[in-house]
Amino acid sequence: MPLLVLFDIDGTLLRGGDPAHAEAMRRALRECVGEPVALDGIPLAGMLDRQIARLALQRHGLDTNLIERLLPAILQQTGRYYAERIRRGDRRSWVLPGVRDLLPQLWQHGHLAGVLTGNTELVARTKLAAADLDQLLPFGAYGDQAEERHLLVAQARFTVKIRYGQDIPLTQTILVGDTPRDVAAALESGAKILAVTTGRFGPDELRTAGASAILPDLADVDRVLATLQELAARP
Repeated sequence: MPLLVLFDIDGTLLRGGDPAHAEAMRRALRECVGEPVALDGIPLAGMLDRQIARLALQRHGLDTNLIERLLPAILQQTGRYYAERIRRGDRRSWVLPGVRDLLPQLWQHGHLAGVLTGNTELVARTKLAAADLDQLLPFGAYGDQAEERHLLVAQARFTVKIRYGQDIPLTQTILVGDTPRDVAAALESGAKILAVTTGRFGPDELRTAGASAILPDLADVDRVLATLQELAARP
């Protein structure tokens, strides 16, 4: 049975900490609110762009109704500003070890590979094109499509059913990520999780969050493929 493998982007496929992404959101916040809105101090790792923007607006003192009215435009503008700045190939050097070899192998083995990311869809698609990975990750679920990360698993599975005609069960759905929030999203949705330590979190933190399969990176493609199959075989 094919696997559905859903990759986080920042810290998992690409090195994290993209200043252009943060600046695009700051610019969108400033434009929509009419004055600068700070992102400093917000724990960004593993959060959805929607959650980040909402928290920034709450800390800025805006009321709930106004925040909900502003969010769609802020997220749209964040994607537009990022896409204006980043071009195809700009992030090729950001691709983490093993990624370019692993993704074709997944497809060759009959599996489906996409993304599950906190980035808005336009930011995510722009990042993948900038890394020349977009053709190998042609679908996904994004940070402007849900209120919580675990809800994106159902969104990704629905996309796969519509696009590929395959209803892949949760037991065959595996998230690959580098943060405790990736782990929590898998556990809360009923999917499996392969955690990697290519971001800011070490194995102890990821294990404490609930990850039972942890690798240092994706460089050993055979080991990654074997680990994915082992996860899928677990009840």
